[in-house]
Amino acid sequence: MYADASSPLVSRPVIPARLPVAAIILWFGALFASATPWLGELNVGALVSVFWTFNPDDYSSVLAHFSWAPRVSIAILIGCGLGLAGAVTQQVLGNPLASPTTLGVEAGGQFGVTVATLFAPGLLAFSPDLVAIGGGLLAIGMVIALTWRLGFSPVTVILAGLVITFFLGAMNMAFLLLKGEWLGNLFIWGAGSLVQNNWGPFMDLWPKVLVIAILMLLLMRPLQVLQLGQSSASSLGAKVGLVRALALFLVVLMTATVVSRVGVVAFVGLAAPVLARLLGARTLASRLLWSTLMGGGLLLLADTLAHWASTWGDGSLVPTGTTTALIGGPVILMALQGFRNTHHMPGQASNPGDFMPNRRSPLLVSGAVTALLAITLIVSMGWAPGLDGWNWTSVTQWDQAWVWRGPRMLAAMLAGVALGLAGTLIQRMTGNPMGSPEMLGISGGAALVMVLLVLSGTEVSRLGQLGAATLGAAGALGLLLLLARKHRFAGNQLLLGGLALYVFMDAGLRLVMASGGTVASQLLNWMYGSTWLVSENEAFGLMGFIVLICALLLLIVRPLTILPLGETSASSLGLPVVRARLLLLMLAAVLTASATVVIGPLSFVGLIAPHLARVLGQQTVGRQLIVAALVGGLLLAVADYLSRIVVFPNQLPAGLLAALVGGVYFLWGLSRHGK
Repeated sequence: MYADASSPLVSRPVIPARLPVAAIILWFGALFASATPWLGELNVGALVSVFWTFNPDDYSSVLAHFSWAPRVSIAILIGCGLGLAGAVTQQVLGNPLASPTTLGVEAGGQFGVTVATLFAPGLLAFSPDLVAIGGGLLAIGMVIALTWRLGFSPVTVILAGLVITFFLGAMNMAFLLLKGEWLGNLFIWGAGSLVQNNWGPFMDLWPKVLVIAILMLLLMRPLQVLQLGQSSASSLGAKVGLVRALALFLVVLMTATVVSRVGVVAFVGLAAPVLARLLGARTLASRLLWSTLMGGGLLLLADTLAHWASTWGDGSLVPTGTTTALIGGPVILMALQGFRNTHHMPGQASNPGDFMPNRRSPLLVSGAVTALLAITLIVSMGWAPGLDGWNWTSVTQWDQAWVWRGPRMLAAMLAGVALGLAGTLIQRMTGNPMGSPEMLGISGGAALVMVLLVLSGTEVSRLGQLGAATLGAAGALGLLLLLARKHRFAGNQLLLGGLALYVFMDAGLRLVMASGGTVASQLLNWMYGSTWLVSENEAFGLMGFIVLICALLLLIVRPLTILPLGETSASSLGLPVVRARLLLLMLAAVLTASATVVIGPLSFVGLIAPHLARVLGQQTVGRQLIVAALVGGLLLAVADYLSRIVVFPNQLPAGLLAALVGGVYFLWGLSRHGK
């Protein structure tokens, strides 16, 4: 009934020595690296004093006071604020991978600023914070609405947040491509730059960050109660819903305030709490403290690296958002190693036979989809707007119209076929219904190689691009499967690992966006699937390549049918499992690379097409492959046609339009988890 008085008292968790040592090393290294370029011009005492005064007779002192010192100060301030916000987010959701970035808050803030710049510039003049906060609340509100019924399942929350980030990023890119003359500088800023030329932004920002941080710390006791679980916390009188809402609102305030000033400095709010936890911070108070300190040191180090890269390069700006995004990928991968697979994938119940649509005749379904595809091709060739309004191009003039409409339409259709096939291969091979070339980082791996080729200035033919993109795609998928073997290829590790790999491509994209110029414009058009860049020879070359791959697919129907039975059963049936997986891996990589070279890395067609094939009643491997290929071709053919006419005389990239529609589909699929 009573505790034994002689029993030893339970001691409080002891902070391991490695945590403060790591923090000291991080801060000392970041400060020293940042100060190194100035040590040849100012002594240590003068360099420290420039934070509050300067020598008007010494140009170096003036420059350091108005440029270097405020940049260091604002990096530390923002890093500490985002580190604290990340720790609070993880505590509220009980999710070690939650952060303002992975919940879409930063992308939402940038989206709010973009929309206000175009449609309500008066709001920006009144307060940039308000529009950024509105965008952040929109993003996190969508995440909460999608995952509320699931009890904020960690995997689903992260997937919803990252897909909303992609979706809002695609919306931002659509605005940029349509209104680039007004938004070009906005997206250079949006890539995350801490460059300062006076103390004004810092003096304006620090009181707001301090007040929000104090309000967060005042919620520490209610947040501690949340660790007991929702039922226990409620029984102790805690208003769990109100505490969560207040804490997340403060996270949005902190993040949006930062984004409205310096743009997106991604993943600091994730990296700092993860590092604090990995180094031994166990209690809530210690996590909040050390996450704050780690955030300040990390962002200062990332900003210093960005400054060095700008200095060592050709003089073009390397945004801080690039270096922080490069930090994010490894951090997610490190965190995944200790992440337990306690939840089924969205759309994957414990009983895999839960969703079984009525079987339908493959000839009937294939015929119907083929007929729709033919109608799309005829309408695309014949019915289009012109200078004198909408008109029908007669068949006798199609040879002239083909030059402008045919190659891009054919390339889009073939890219859809390739993504439909690749998506089916991946979903069958991994047993993961939410797997796709986009969501597993395969498209990101192919695109990263393409970004590196463009940035290096290397002139490569289309065949060379295809080969390089295939290597990038295969490397990304191979690395992902290697990392996921520890967790027996569990669905959440595959998806989150793939998204971590996608982060590296995002870093390259931010770098290109900030560099500006014709190279950036061309690469951005390609990244979002501008099919108007495709020539007739390339379209027919792609057709021959896809036909060849389709012939090879006849060899893998049996292995793809047997593999889902498990490694032991497949081996007992005489299937060489390792070689079969390697063959499937290469086929998926080649198909993804061929589509990525044409349509860009983000379309979600590889996710949607296999699902629609199942919905249409095609359950066996061969039938699903055929129908998924036709559905993928139809989706991108329609997307290419709509991209020509929706904002005529301007054009949207077909891949971007497909990404917008595909993002909505993905979010809808998440919302129907368990149905």
